[in-house]
Amino acid sequence: MSCRPPTNTTYLVIGQDLFSINEYVTSQYNYSLHQHINSVNDTSNEVGSGQSISSLVPSAFMVYTDLATLKGLWEPTDYGSGVEYADGVLDLYPSLNQNASHKARSSTGIQIGLWLDGTRGCIAINMGEMEDQINLLISYLERSRASKIFLRLGYEFDNPSFGYSDNPAMYILAFRKIVSDCRNKLSEEATRRVLFVWHSWAAPMAKKSLSLDSFYPGDEFVDWIGVSIFQQFFPWSPPWGGGVQDVENVLDFAHEHDKPTIIAESTPFGGIELMQASHDANDFLENNEYDHDDWGRWFGKVLDVINKHDVSMWCYINCDWESQPMWHNVGFGETRLSSNQNVMSHWHEQIVKNGIANRKFLASGSLENCGSPGMKLLNETKDESTGESAFGLSHFYSFILVPFLVASGAFFVPYFILGGHKARQVRSSDRERRPLLSNIDEPIVNYSPAQTADSH
Repeated sequence: MSCRPPTNTTYLVIGQDLFSINEYVTSQYNYSLHQHINSVNDTSNEVGSGQSISSLVPSAFMVYTDLATLKGLWEPTDYGSGVEYADGVLDLYPSLNQNASHKARSSTGIQIGLWLDGTRGCIAINMGEMEDQINLLISYLERSRASKIFLRLGYEFDNPSFGYSDNPAMYILAFRKIVSDCRNKLSEEATRRVLFVWHSWAAPMAKKSLSLDSFYPGDEFVDWIGVSIFQQFFPWSPPWGGGVQDVENVLDFAHEHDKPTIIAESTPFGGIELMQASHDANDFLENNEYDHDDWGRWFGKVLDVINKHDVSMWCYINCDWESQPMWHNVGFGETRLSSNQNVMSHWHEQIVKNGIANRKFLASGSLENCGSPGMKLLNETKDESTGESAFGLSHFYSFILVPFLVASGAFFVPYFILGGHKARQVRSSDRERRPLLSNIDEPIVNYSPAQTADSH
């Protein structure tokens, strides 16, 4: 099951670190409450019909880890980009679906970006040197409480700086191996919950001889196809940063292969208010007439693409990038929705309240029975199974007590530097590797240990 939502509906996903995710939900709740206070009188609603924070929890949250360490899944870590903690996110947002088939299952999904370390890492995977880590990953996927898991294997595989472009065949094999291992070893129930995402950066590749087909593992290994959207909609986007056509090329490729589409990473590069915009951007703005509407110049264009291509999932990175050591002075800027009143207002009306014609955004609980027409929309405040308000004691702990402890310093998550330990090296057998070698033009089975060392 691909988990594709009905036509004209889109799963909303927020990332990409624990506290940015928490800030999104609490700031949306704060805004929603004030909108409610300012729009009704004391007697306009029945008792129990007030706003619920549960209605603002999106369908899933995005997190990151790397195959070498798998940090940030069942224990917290910080790569310098905020705390990554998949289980922690699910703890913050407990199950809201009283009809969940699995009593311990969260109604919220997770979208995981799995770093494979370029061609070097892919060779290690294909030579069987990462078997222990793959098995640990499978173990986590099996026991995760997420309603669905979208696993981006070697995300932005075609980004020239990520190291896969010198040998795309190695990437294809690694992708196929991980997918095959997961499908062979996961239980039937877990297999239905884990979906594999092939994610392009949607910008120029390292060489003109490369194409999307150069990296494609095959329809039988790919469940969803994703793109990144950062600067492509801006007229000052540098040549390496791509444009709208690069985004649409990937989405067209997905349609040709009949795959659901996901905007897997997105945020307005330079910040919502362009406070960290590049020199090229500032030069352009100084010398050209340009629409300076903070909503229309990026968010509006993303929505246009979503509607044009009926994109099935939108992952937005709600983050103060400048405050994080990894991204300080890189240029991403401040992209928290709450940082701009105009953007917050448009988001609330068009996304939270589903105010866009012919487009609905799906909330927590929608992935539990994904693909069915009765999925939960954002801003639905009642638990349909009970008819009662969905806000209870568990939400007090998650949304009020825990954030208070975090802010007060009573809850401390240590800072870990990405180091990486090597798993015990176990080679996979020829029988395990052979099915993965189909339709690969380059000979790849003759890599010797010496060649592998040379590639580092």
